Amino acid sequence: MDILPLAGMLFSLLMVLIIGGFILLFPVTRRLGRLLELRIEERRSEDRPPAAELEEVLRVVEALQAEVERLSDRQEFTERLLERGPERDGA
Repeated sequence: MDILPLAGMLFSLLMVLIIGGFILLFPVTRRLGRLLELRIEERRSEDRPPAAELEEVLRVVEALQAEVERLSDRQEFTERLLERGPERDGA
């Protein structure tokens, strides 16, 4: 038995299976990809905080920023007073 015709038949069979598998599985994989993209978009929309909550967080952060700035000014004032040292009234 010659191996060359057997190799040709195996190669032809392999090519038919590869092409057939591609033709059959390509639409399935496209559909699966679309399904996964939709699920990802749904999760992203669920993870986003509502606009009202986001506005509230921004207001709180701005209030904290203003408070920290006032505390910084007070600390600088206190440090300047401490640098001068005690002043005497009649001296």
